[in-house]
Parts: sequence; C-alpha cells; structure tokens
Amino acid sequence: MANKYTKTKVDIKKVIQLYESGMTQAEVAEEMGLTQKIIWARLKEVGYICRVAKKRDQAREKNSSWKGSNVGYSAFHFRIRALRGRPKKCEQCKTTDIKKTYDWANLTGKFDDPKDYKRLCRSCHFKMDKVILNIKHMRRRLPDE
Repeated sequence: MANKYTKTKVDIKKVIQLYESGMTQAEVAEEMGLTQKIIWARLKEVGYICRVAKKRDQAREKNSSWKGSNVGYSAFHFRIRALRGRPKKCEQCKTTDIKKTYDWANLTGKFDDPKDYKRLCRSCHFKMDKVILNIKHMRRRLPDE
C-alpha cells in the first residue's frame, strides 16, 4: 500500500551530500521540500548509517520556552534546585536528619536571584514564613474516649 512516505522519489545522492555537509535530517528535508521522516526512510532504504543526534544546549535563554522572570513561584524553586541541588541540611537549626524534608526558602522575595535562598528544614521554613505560629495547635487531636 503506497503512501506519501513510500511513493515519494528522492535524489538520494543530493540527500547524502547535504547530510554529510553537516545538515540535520530536518534541515535536509526543509531544503528539499520534504519531511524529515521521508529523508530518514530513504537513508534507511539505501543502508546509510546516520550519525547519532547530538544533544543541543537547551538551558535558560537558549530554550524556546524560556520566560525569564515572568514565571510562576514554583518555577523559580525548580531553577534553584537545578542550580544548587537538593538541600540536605538546615542552615537555621543545623539538623541533617534524613527523615526531615528540606526546602530552598526565599529570604526577601527576589525569587529570580539564586543567592537569595537559604536551606531550611520544613519546620524552620514555616516558622520563617510565619505559616504556622504554633505547631502544637496544628496537630490532630485524638477524640476523648
């Protein structure tokens, strides 16, 4: 059964010449007015061994989806984790207990500044943010028997 991928005739010598000049399959396809899938299929048909696709640098401004400082709260925290790793100790109470959860806590509200974060355990982070003023009152009480 013929479809556009099997019936399209391609000048394979030109394809190989363009591909060996350093162009990607997608660039060769665009140059020849075809799709990358057709180029790939024709190269495979003639037994041409293609190079392994090289990973492109997609960090920060080089990524087409980069929003800079115009992102949400959680995106800044993901960026900090990518830059500085996962915190494993608290700078406030100095604990390194592996059972505790550690966060990157923003100090002044300048979320896009990587130097404006501090490693804190969840308890110290909540106290700093004044989320829970009295942790004892947050505990679930058992019903009286």
